[in-house]
Amino acid sequence: MACGGEAENVQAPPDRLFEGITIAAFLALPIVSIRAFYNRTYLRYLVIVIVTLIAVANLAQLFVLPGLDAASGDTVVAVVALVYALVRAFAMRTARRQWLADAADNPLVLAAPFEGRWRVAAGGPDPGRNHHLIASDQRFAYDLVRRDGRSLGSAILAPLAGRVVSASDGQLDHRASLRVAEDPAPLGNHVAIDSGRGVVFLCHLQNGSVLVHPGDMVAVGTPIGRCGNSGRTSRPHLHIHAQDLAMYAFNRARGIPIALP
Repeated sequence: MACGGEAENVQAPPDRLFEGITIAAFLALPIVSIRAFYNRTYLRYLVIVIVTLIAVANLAQLFVLPGLDAASGDTVVAVVALVYALVRAFAMRTARRQWLADAADNPLVLAAPFEGRWRVAAGGPDPGRNHHLIASDQRFAYDLVRRDGRSLGSAILAPLAGRVVSASDGQLDHRASLRVAEDPAPLGNHVAIDSGRGVVFLCHLQNGSVLVHPGDMVAVGTPIGRCGNSGRTSRPHLHIHAQDLAMYAFNRARGIPIALP
């Protein structure tokens, strides 16, 4: 047993593993941010990336940088965190500009699908205000609610002329909640109208309110149902988006920009 002298500063394997995981997480997050903004949820690849980075970070600490102590490790983590913040900020700025450019590029112009004054509850290029960005089919989607808070039961109108390609009814409305209801039919009661250029989906309609059927031709302003809270939702609102496929295809169809009055 050694007596006196300075104790050797040896980093324990669990500490190395922790730092490796931290570094790997910071390195993986920019990839997640960029992919989410460009509407691809490659979960399998994300898992592979994280596992690979964890392995590389730990191998580097064990063999390439065996003298890396705790203080040096903290410095590395701080540097990586700074790099991540810069990369993420650049990625978000770039993605925001791309979304705005795409949204302004010959959008599908729609009439108001309601009467009265409504506002956007979710939509646009900011991921903090638009959870739809992770899905390629709903990249340009909007969630709309009445300004007076009385969305439930409000009449929903066809925002374009076209043929009804899909209409679903009979799903119960959920109670309003802060949590999104898990529902096997995420669109809930809905109507999809083919414009000839794309298919417009109007979702979360009230149970028993859908007034049209597949094959019906509708004009602008035709009543199609009422605002509800069916499907994967937390509170009554109207979800609207346009895509290139007639069927619901989460993250497989291509979203089409829309312009609302």
